[in-house]
Amino acid sequence: MNKEVPTRKSLRERVADRKRGIHDVPPMSERKSKLTKVLKRFFVITQYLGLLLLVLSLGGIVTDNYELKNVNLIILYCSMFLVGRFGIIVLKSFHMFK
Repeated sequence: MNKEVPTRKSLRERVADRKRGIHDVPPMSERKSKLTKVLKRFFVITQYLGLLLLVLSLGGIVTDNYELKNVNLIILYCSMFLVGRFGIIVLKSFHMFK
């Protein structure tokens, strides 16, 4: 478990860099980057699949003279869409506040 720690800049250099608008972002580990890629794909697929199924169920509702046959499926599709959407928002917020 030896981690290579890069040498740290002096306080004067760091303050000068911050005043110029330069921020040092530590590199993301390979495992963490793979995890974020997989999570982002999962959330995007969940969001679009939920939205597609909602649109298809809306088409079925319209063709059946606006009768709701299975409300539980609509709740499931809405929750799929919302889980995907909020997951993407959370991932973006974590990326923004690194």
